[in-house]
Amino acid sequence: MLLNTTREERNECNSPFHTSLLKIMDEYYQIDHKKDHIIEPFQTFGIKKGSILSNTNKLKILYVTFLKYPNTGGLSNYITSLKTGFEKYGHDVDVISPTQMTAVHLEQDIPKDAKCARDFMLQRYGIVNEKIIKNTSFLNVFKSFLREKSLEQYDVFHAQDLFSVFLLGQLNLEYKKPLFFTPHGHFTKSRLKFNKIEKGSIEEAYFSEIEKQGIRAADQIITISNSFHPPLKDYGAKTEQLITVHTGIHFQQDFMSKQECNNNLVISCISRLSPRKGHDIFLKALSQIQQDLSNVEVWIVGDGVMREKLENQVIQLGLDNIKFFGRRTDIPEILSSSAIYVLPTINDNFPISVIEAMFSRQAIITTNCGGIPEMIQNGKTGIICEPGNVQQLADALKLLLTNKDLREQLGREAQVYSRQHLTQDVMVSKIERIYYSFMSNI
Repeated sequence: MLLNTTREERNECNSPFHTSLLKIMDEYYQIDHKKDHIIEPFQTFGIKKGSILSNTNKLKILYVTFLKYPNTGGLSNYITSLKTGFEKYGHDVDVISPTQMTAVHLEQDIPKDAKCARDFMLQRYGIVNEKIIKNTSFLNVFKSFLREKSLEQYDVFHAQDLFSVFLLGQLNLEYKKPLFFTPHGHFTKSRLKFNKIEKGSIEEAYFSEIEKQGIRAADQIITISNSFHPPLKDYGAKTEQLITVHTGIHFQQDFMSKQECNNNLVISCISRLSPRKGHDIFLKALSQIQQDLSNVEVWIVGDGVMREKLENQVIQLGLDNIKFFGRRTDIPEILSSSAIYVLPTINDNFPISVIEAMFSRQAIITTNCGGIPEMIQNGKTGIICEPGNVQQLADALKLLLTNKDLREQLGREAQVYSRQHLTQDVMVSKIERIYYSFMSNI
């Protein structure tokens, strides 16, 4: 029983959770409230018409993300590539994200909703989970924000994360638009793997249900690599829902201007400095081949929580040819001076930085995480190592440092492949065809 709370105040907080989430939490806490579980089922509304080769009708497309946009990182770059690509094709494109919400939404509505959800959980279960409170309050306010945006004007909804597809799935019960979903990570599974969510916890039950409901609502799940399919099927995705369109980018660089820096060979690594990107493994590998690093510079581009630790590791290992560049926007220029690109990631999906390196004719060393083997063919368009394997990475670095012909061959093959398969135009044309195949007026 809540203290210092009136009956009227409790009634205002009667239903802060979507009924599907409420049902899952009741089951977890073994609370019998079946009368509250009248759930309007998520469903699909697009009707697939078959393959459409071309169409003159221009679409009004809405991309929605629950995460920050614009921002640095793969998701933001992906949305921008889609938006600019479809606009070049003559379509109208809008992006809605929480960064567009007002101070009223952020400073008044979300705290008010959080208090409501907190009071509700305490009264119903006698316990409060702050991660769930934070998520559901943001979900509720962002859903209201979306409602303000005249969603009926759009031909296509395309969600870019599990939370936005969950919200659009609810709203689409009213709007009945073709709904597409592109996940950019495995939210619940990833957090379980890295101990950010405890196995068997209320958080696992809550967030898994959001993923399952969003998947159920999507007409088509357009994945950036085939590696997404098994985890999505674990949450209920059907084979016919899944289709892969690899990420494509618009990358401009004068490939004839590639040059050495002060007569030194440059190895570049462009990525945020987070534990999952494996920079510490990279530095350990470099320390094993120090005798091969004369006239070599290593450029680490990006910033993040690992920077100070990595800088200290460089000192401890006695590596004197490492330069930390921080966050940069001139990636094509940096790559024009680099010969070898390394992404030693231990957890990834389909990293755009590798695609950029391919376009820039780099000899690439990376790992077999996620969809990376779908773009890098080991021994042909790059070298693939096992994640976390210092010796394999050291051997690959030594091989490329001592074999110029191989460096150049791998770089050429990577560039050819990227120009054929990983361009913005290829990606947009494939996704446009998918959109048209669900249009009811065709």
